[in-house]
Amino acid sequence: MKQKRFVAAATAMLMCIAVGGYAAVAGQETQPQVKVLDKSVSGNPMLGFDENGDVLYGGDPSILVDGDTVYCYVGHDTSTGEYYHMPDWRCYSSTDMENWTYEGEILNAADISWAADDVSAWASQVAKGSDGKYYLYYCTEADRANGGGKSIGVAVADQATGPFVDIGHPLVRNIDTPNGPHTWEDIDPTIWMETDENGVEHRYLGWGNNRFFVCELNEDMISIRDRDGDPDHLSVGYYSEDGTPNDIVIGKMNGIEIFNDQDKFEGHSYTEAPYYYRQQDENGNYFGPYYMFFATDWREQMAYATTDDIMTNEWEFGGILMEPSATGNTNHMAVFDFQGQTYFVYHDGSLPHGSGFRRVACVEKMEINADGTIDPIAKTAVGLTGTVSTITDYTGAYVANEPFENSLSDSFYPITDWSTASLTARGSKDILVDFFQTGTEKEWEINPGKADKSVEEYVSIESNNKPGLYITAGDSSGDTIPVVLAQDAGGTQDEALRMTFRTLEGFAGKGVSFESVKYPGYYLVSRDGDLLLAQDVEDEEATFFVSTEDTAVTSQPADVQKTTRMYTVGETLNTDDIRILLQTGDGQYVTVDTYTTNASEVDMSTTGKKELRVTYQYAGKQYEASITITVVEQDYR
Repeated sequence: MKQKRFVAAATAMLMCIAVGGYAAVAGQETQPQVKVLDKSVSGNPMLGFDENGDVLYGGDPSILVDGDTVYCYVGHDTSTGEYYHMPDWRCYSSTDMENWTYEGEILNAADISWAADDVSAWASQVAKGSDGKYYLYYCTEADRANGGGKSIGVAVADQATGPFVDIGHPLVRNIDTPNGPHTWEDIDPTIWMETDENGVEHRYLGWGNNRFFVCELNEDMISIRDRDGDPDHLSVGYYSEDGTPNDIVIGKMNGIEIFNDQDKFEGHSYTEAPYYYRQQDENGNYFGPYYMFFATDWREQMAYATTDDIMTNEWEFGGILMEPSATGNTNHMAVFDFQGQTYFVYHDGSLPHGSGFRRVACVEKMEINADGTIDPIAKTAVGLTGTVSTITDYTGAYVANEPFENSLSDSFYPITDWSTASLTARGSKDILVDFFQTGTEKEWEINPGKADKSVEEYVSIESNNKPGLYITAGDSSGDTIPVVLAQDAGGTQDEALRMTFRTLEGFAGKGVSFESVKYPGYYLVSRDGDLLLAQDVEDEEATFFVSTEDTAVTSQPADVQKTTRMYTVGETLNTDDIRILLQTGDGQYVTVDTYTTNASEVDMSTTGKKELRVTYQYAGKQYEASITITVVEQDYR
């Protein structure tokens, strides 16, 4: 039966929104009951808060692992527009990669005597010296006396959490590096320390934008090692005619300057944000090549390269690791090991009012393959500890959007429009949310409602595959209202209301129904394959089922079916006819269409019973099932 659930006066609606409640008019046909969903309250972003729990933007994350503690350092973003305004550096700590403690400010740009301004707290990284002190290598704008432009500095502290004190002069001025002065090239320092097989400790410092530079530091950690033997003369330059490297070396990969190496880099080039890394065995010994992770292209993607000797500065391109962010124009990573796991920290603009100038640190797990290659890393809303959910309508179709690549073009962003234009390849900013069975981005994170996180029945639904984009109510257009994916780029209350829904007991007697907080009395409906907001709704079209990581699958095993299970000797084992049916915790059935098998390992050259193993994932968990395959002689049939 089609029903109009709520009829409320505009003034009453506004009053209810203000207090996070709901007012119904007497005589309405049906009074829906509130249903509170479990919410994902952790995950990405992993930081983004101050001592009071208020939003604190911070970009260019770097990591120091010191004993049983991980420290994350960020440059504090305070810009109100689309420009950098970074007055200081901040620190957070964790002992489990799940719970983070805000440690506060560690260095203020105003306390750097040679800085030209007090709002250029750019990328940094901390290393612990053999003397037990901590060294913060950072970038800021130098004054005229030191050549101007971005330069590399260093500050020292007795604790990882600071306070750090600058040494009083730049470590590397932009006029020191080849072809200087230049404005942007001497930025984004990264530090790598290790002891070689002869017991000699090396301290490598790399940095650069467009070109990549490297030098080795002295034992004091605050001066550059002189490679020509004269302690009073630092031979700053590049490769000499015989190939001998000097202190500061022009960045080259495979013998070609990075920004010209299009063929070797498969059409990409080094941009900025370098970060050194090397693998360790179970005893903490380093092995294999050195890795440099870096930003490439614009908008920035993440990539990596390898070398056997950092000081040669000759790198082999590894590939693209991470697509551009849906919410920010730059990226900057930190790669590190902690408690047996490798992590990839990066930044985006997924907080309210976030952008490439108001950033926040996020994290994913990372694995290096046996051959040293690294597979692409997906950005996720749930990160390490959040909860993945899927949402299906009454027929079992998934709430999802067609997959799309984040564009390299700035004109694609921010994704905020409320119009109903269809998604076009890499072009449209208007991304509709519809219903699909397969081949779609159908993972979501159910978060506390943006309009008022204290109201238990309020939720905001974030795309797990495109962090920072939320299911959002568009502009009113008559009887129905379009629903799109959008970023709350302005951080406004209107955006928060559009992205917040009130959860109710499912109108069909089970599941859940969603009421728009922006438009009270309008409900999410599945209508002819579209996700819309409507007032006059059928019970079933307004009823959905949410399956989460915790309740997704019952104790019942999955029904793994295969149409053909008998083959003749030598016949190819086909796996396209496998069907996986799961019962969710709320009693609904869903199909899983992505799986892997061991078909290539099954011996089809002999007769007998064979085991075909099927591995699949659902709601963030992995499962395995077996199917018996019978191989017979060709004349059996």
